[in-house]
Amino acid sequence: MDESARAKHQKKESILLIAICWLTYTCSYIGKLGYNANIIRMESTYGISHSTAGMVSTFFFFAYGVGQIFNGIMCKRYPLRIVVFCALLTSALCNLAVGLLDNFDLIKFVWLVNGFALSILWPSLIRFLSERVAEGYMRRAILAMGTTVAIGTFLIYGMSALFNYLGNFKTVFYIAAGLLPAVGVVWLVFYPKGESGQTAETEVFAEKKRLRGSGLTLSVVVIAVFAVVSNLTKDGLTTWVPSMLNELYDMPSYTSILLSLVLPVLAVFGATLAVLLNKKIKVFTDLISIIFAFTAVLIAIVIAFLSRGAVLPLVCFALVSLTMSAVNNIITSMAPLKWKDRLDAGSTAGILNGCCYAGSTISSYGLGLVADHGGWNSVFVLIFALLAVCVTIGGAIFIFRQISEHKKEHKAD
Repeated sequence: MDESARAKHQKKESILLIAICWLTYTCSYIGKLGYNANIIRMESTYGISHSTAGMVSTFFFFAYGVGQIFNGIMCKRYPLRIVVFCALLTSALCNLAVGLLDNFDLIKFVWLVNGFALSILWPSLIRFLSERVAEGYMRRAILAMGTTVAIGTFLIYGMSALFNYLGNFKTVFYIAAGLLPAVGVVWLVFYPKGESGQTAETEVFAEKKRLRGSGLTLSVVVIAVFAVVSNLTKDGLTTWVPSMLNELYDMPSYTSILLSLVLPVLAVFGATLAVLLNKKIKVFTDLISIIFAFTAVLIAIVIAFLSRGAVLPLVCFALVSLTMSAVNNIITSMAPLKWKDRLDAGSTAGILNGCCYAGSTISSYGLGLVADHGGWNSVFVLIFALLAVCVTIGGAIFIFRQISEHKKEHKAD
């Protein structure tokens, strides 16, 4: 095969593989967020408190977070074609069970299984992309995968608003039960055979980078801490904004869910924002710290205006969704794929995404508990404080790095 034909083949294969991974992960959100999107109706249907309702999401996020780390380490040993299909099928069965169950006490255990099953997907797909997609198409992979969370969230919240309005919210669980196996079949059919899309030249370049790669430990640890706070903020808003709008402004459940669609609409652009900012700010810890500082300002505005109407808080929530989507993309896509020549991409993605879902675990039960005891304003005060701590850590690292670089320059002189 000549170079021109090889390049065309790489382009076609890379775009197809990115599309398959995008479809798989986007649709997984319909199986992942059905409970969160309908948490108001779950509370009213079963007569439970915020903290009790949040416990189901806590079970899910705990299993998902632990599973991310486990599967991140183990995914290089998996036959990805079969395991990803089985994960989608398991999630479908869990969604079907939640739709059919009348016993609320059992739902949290079903959702626990769902969380572990879906935790297989992200590290497996990132590993798959890092091994199969040609180097020249890696940025496209980052951008595409960065939109999956926002688009998947938009779809499930949109469907939930519709079926809440129609009076049968459990339909979303039945849709997930039918859709996910169909996506799994698409994955099986289009899963590639043969060699990776990486070129020999890319492998030589990767080896050189491996040899000179060092000093990542501190960055990974700090970014893991940032991951906890970013998802606590992001999923805290996704989970609880419908309930908050319902309680503070007496909105019907379907209206509050529909207004919550503002959040993932802007979040679609989070991946693009992350890539654009990374062109100017190369160090990931610096970049995330700056985004956190801006987010803290938005949360401060929410605290000041929460009791004065829904419009300004909703605008701030949408912007926070955008900024946290950008941070999530940096942590779970950009960092693992850009470091893939120095760290195993699947393991890095799994560990960092696992830390993200540690934050999600805290947000579901913890923020619900804070709201039960201190009101919604207390929730935002807590989020503001956590963001401020992260900005302080990022600022300290920046100053330390500047001092170190100055000392090196001084020694060189």
